[in-house]
Amino acid sequence: MDGDELEPTPETLSPLSSIPEEEPVFASTGATLILPSQMPRDPRMHVALLFILLASILGTVNGYDFIEGDGGLVTDRGFIYSQTQTANFLSTSAPGSAILTGVLTLHDGSPGVNFTIEVVTPVVEDGIEKITRPAATTDSQGRFRLEGLNPGLMTMFVVNMSNPSEGMTHRILLSPGALFEPYGFTHLNLDFAPPNEFDLIEQKSNGLTRWMDLSEEERGKELYDPTAAAVYDIAGTIFIGISVLAIFFGIVGWRSKNTMLLRTGAGLVFFSQGHYYSSCCLGLIAMLTTFGLHVEDM
Repeated sequence: MDGDELEPTPETLSPLSSIPEEEPVFASTGATLILPSQMPRDPRMHVALLFILLASILGTVNGYDFIEGDGGLVTDRGFIYSQTQTANFLSTSAPGSAILTGVLTLHDGSPGVNFTIEVVTPVVEDGIEKITRPAATTDSQGRFRLEGLNPGLMTMFVVNMSNPSEGMTHRILLSPGALFEPYGFTHLNLDFAPPNEFDLIEQKSNGLTRWMDLSEEERGKELYDPTAAAVYDIAGTIFIGISVLAIFFGIVGWRSKNTMLLRTGAGLVFFSQGHYYSSCCLGLIAMLTTFGLHVEDM
């Protein structure tokens, strides 16, 4: 029997040789990988976009208000006048710092030669207000220049020295110096009325005067230098540009569910409101709404 015993082999001595082999089994945990673009949009993003769009529309209207010089909440004249009221604070302009230049043209297109241009200017000396009347005479080209005037609303007389009883009264708006400029320059192109209009005035006054007073007619429509309102127009263009950018960032941020883009749009639109002060609240609300969103959730 001893001769029949089997000698141990490496296969029979291995402990793993008795463990049956099992095939691998794969099981699902049920978890689903969701990409950021597939996540549901936070409802607050709708609110933020709505406020951005509303504020941007008002910002665009505000920009057109600035560009439309004679209409809207603030006109070009109102803008220039407001600058004259703050000239001493925002610039080095002071009383007597306004300079008026211009050209006088007659009804037939020829230059108004030998006409006197006179501006009523109040001045304060030793605490007492006095009225001065700086004047200049037009040259052969109808040009004139007056210095030492005050920025703001003034009364101007245009006198025909060939007939001193014939002339015109205008309300004018003199520009202050911009920012740190010590002088403000105003250039006016004046038209002198035709003789038949003065004849009519003379008939109505029984020959007493040939004077045309436009001061009341020009109240709110004062003669001013249109180039002085260039800053006003530039500001309107900037407001419109900011509003368009805010709409772009708002829509892109909403579509991509990107909080930072929405917040950028809200921040931009806040600065597009100008003198529509109440509508600034819309931009502020849009900004606060975006802070309720979490960047990491997007």
